[in-house]
Amino acid sequence: MTTSWGIDLVKRISWGFITLKCPEGVCYGTLAVHRMCFSLSLWHIILGVLTLGVDDSRHQRAVVQNGLWIFKFIGWIGLAVLAFVIPNGFFEFYSKYVAMGGAGVFLLVQLVLLVDFAYNLAEACIGRWEDTERPLWRNILVGGTCAMYAVFAIMTIADFVYFARDGCGRNQFFITANMLACILVSAIAVHPRVQEANLKSGLAQAGMVTAYATYLVTSALAGSPEESDTDGPECNPLARAASARATMAVVGAFFTIGAICYSTTNAAVKSNTLIMSSGNSAYEALATDDPNEMPLTNSQLRQSALREAVASGSLPESALTDYDSDSSSQDDEKHGVQYNYTFFHVIFSMASMYAAMLLTNWNSISSTDHIIIIGRSTTAVWVKVVTSWLCIALYMWTLVGPVVLPDREWA
Repeated sequence: MTTSWGIDLVKRISWGFITLKCPEGVCYGTLAVHRMCFSLSLWHIILGVLTLGVDDSRHQRAVVQNGLWIFKFIGWIGLAVLAFVIPNGFFEFYSKYVAMGGAGVFLLVQLVLLVDFAYNLAEACIGRWEDTERPLWRNILVGGTCAMYAVFAIMTIADFVYFARDGCGRNQFFITANMLACILVSAIAVHPRVQEANLKSGLAQAGMVTAYATYLVTSALAGSPEESDTDGPECNPLARAASARATMAVVGAFFTIGAICYSTTNAAVKSNTLIMSSGNSAYEALATDDPNEMPLTNSQLRQSALREAVASGSLPESALTDYDSDSSSQDDEKHGVQYNYTFFHVIFSMASMYAAMLLTNWNSISSTDHIIIIGRSTTAVWVKVVTSWLCIALYMWTLVGPVVLPDREWA
């Protein structure tokens, strides 16, 4: 989709029987990528509207989320076909403003999930260590932290060696700023006042954040486009190496696909945490006096009777817990949907915009290239560097926020 190379490949594979003749921007190029991703984004928006307000899997419109797969696939194919008859002017506006804005929001969601993952992983290791008293979990926590800082040190040294030569002032600034910011945030993470206000802070989370931020800077520098001024310093020696280009293409593709899959699925299923109140309880009463509410099933009536028995003291609370455990394998949405269906589709819609930006190097690909390396453009360089800064700033706020605003409840 990015270049005419794909069209030529189809022609060669079919021994010339299949010949596609269409101008750049319609069947290949930046706008062609946006056409396909636009159809997917629009389809998710339509599904999000159709599932708006669905909070129970027994709802009539819940089948839109949990079934009708053939019809949904046909609907998306129809939108994809229609996208190729829309004039280029629409997609020029869409790619510059709508898709870029949606991709930026998705990047912020990715950063929130990264910081949340760092806290959850460290807390899980500490919890397992305290529960089992096995040194394995302590070694994993300590070893993982040391490994993250080793990655930070190795990549920083490699950046200075390969990308910070004399005359490469921009690269030197990126590397130095990232190094100082990572050292600062690590020092703040172990400050006594910070640890007193945020009991979860420590070097484990800081190590993961610094390693990821440094990776973003290294990836940005390695993906810098080749300088047009041949008389100037070679600030990216990997730009002209064919083997490095191929390796970056493969690694970039796998990492991008993995990051998008992890971010979309986790952001979608954690919608209750991100957009809903935390005051909901799994043991919230099911029976109400609302005549418009759907009738309770036999399983829910039985559960309601168990709750009344537990409330009166006739049965221990473990009876209700055991019942939930036995029936969870049969219905995991008996207390309501596990995630917000509409938010699920909004996340995937923005993920499609983000994928379009990555595949087009943030609207910077050239139709003459035969291999498109994800992240090789000046715009992509700045996006990665700014993302690394935002990642460190977001994590730093989780550290200093409880100190600055002690009266606020921090999850």
